[in-house]
Formats: sequence, C-alpha cells, structure tokens
Amino acid sequence: MRRLEFETMYCEVDGALTRLCLNRPGALNAANWTWVQDLVKATDFLAQQNDVHVVIVSGEGRAFCSGLDVKELAQGHLMPEWFTIWERGVTALANLSAITIAAIQGYCLGGGLQVALACDLQIAASDAVFSIPAVKEGVVADLGPMRIARLVGAARAKYLCLLGRRFLAHEALAMGLVHEVVAPAQLEQHALNMAHELLAIPFPALKATKRQIDHAFEYDTEALTAEMVAAQDECIRSPEHRAVLEATRAAYVQRKKPISEQ
Repeated sequence: MRRLEFETMYCEVDGALTRLCLNRPGALNAANWTWVQDLVKATDFLAQQNDVHVVIVSGEGRAFCSGLDVKELAQGHLMPEWFTIWERGVTALANLSAITIAAIQGYCLGGGLQVALACDLQIAASDAVFSIPAVKEGVVADLGPMRIARLVGAARAKYLCLLGRRFLAHEALAMGLVHEVVAPAQLEQHALNMAHELLAIPFPALKATKRQIDHAFEYDTEALTAEMVAAQDECIRSPEHRAVLEATRAAYVQRKKPISEQ
C-alpha cells in the first residue's frame, strides 16, 4: 500500500482501490487555503494513476467536510484565485476516469457537499447533515448550484441554494442527492462493499459508461454515438471483456452437456 500525505488530506493506494481522506478533523475538515491547494495536488495525483479504478472519498473524524473555514472568511482571505483553484480541484475530482464514492458522515456543508456531489456515487450515514449556505456568506457556491440543478432539477436547486437551509440524510436521499443511507457504524464497510462490487466489473465498461453519462447534457446524439462506438471497440478488445466472454462460453458449454457428462 502506498500513502501520499498532504497537510490537510492523504491518499492511500491499495492496488486498484484508493482512499482520498480529508484530514483536518479538529476543524471538521473545513477548507482553508492549504486544503484547496491540497485538493488540486491530490486530484492531479489520482488522475495520473491509470491502475486505480475506484476511489473512496471520506473525511477523518466527525465530519465529511464542514465547508469553508470561517477563518478564511473572517480574515478576508477570499479572492477570485481562491475560488478558481477550488473549482479546479472539484472539477478534476469529477473528471477522474476512476469511479468515485463519497462516504459521508456528520457535516457535509457548502464546499463539502460540492466535493461529495463531484463523486459518482454517494453513501450517507444517517447522522449526516447537509447544506449549501454560500449566499449567507455573501458568495456564490462556485459551480455547486449548477451541479445540484443537473442532479435534482432547477426548482429544488433554487430552494436549496437560495435559502441555504440545512437538511438531513433521509431528505437528501428523497431528493436524489445521495444514493444510499446507512447507520453510521456501517458506513465504512458499506463503502468498501460497494467499491469491491465495482472492482469486480470490467473497468473499461465502467469508465466508458461514466463518460457517456457525464456528457449526456453536453453532447448531441451524433457526438455521443461516435464516442460510444469508440468506447465499445475499446471494451470489446479489453482483457476484462475477453475474460467475461470466456467464462460465459464455458458456462454455456457446460449447460449444453448431457446430464450424464456433467
């Protein structure tokens, strides 16, 4: 296992599975300037790991991420560059070829929710608390409103982003912001189980399917078809597909044998 340490987070690479863990537990993993820069470094690193197929994103301690560190706001550190670098890290996370799982516990506020929604799949502990309160701080939630609108529609996005109210895990599930809610004690194992379920699926097919879904609202049908055909060719030629094909053929031959030969 390889471990890459940053000041506010770390990556653990274990074969095809990697953990990206936010690591400012004393500050509920709130995002300061170092955290923002570390997210860019971590996602740049992950983008270069071609053998990594699944990434679990989580937070140390009692929270996933409580959003913007209030010290940054109080000390007037927020500048356009802050938000540019922030969005670069979040977008890089969303654009990873690997399938990403957010394992969310405790507070998942503002920027924390943006990180969670940049992942492909979201599992929340039943104690998770969400909000997107940027307007109350007099700023825009980067591209968070756009991502939320794409997930749950413009009406719900406006309700969540314009009021900035907090909501609970079961409400996030009902809105479609998270996919599963589990007991806090089960979150870690549930995320690992989902990761291993994904690792058992041929990665070229997962990667191409993720890319197609991500481009669903950006490309026209002709462009999506061209990309799909190229992806299918890559999948069909992959060793993972050949292994599935051979196993299917073997099972088919076995079923066709007379009972006396089985």
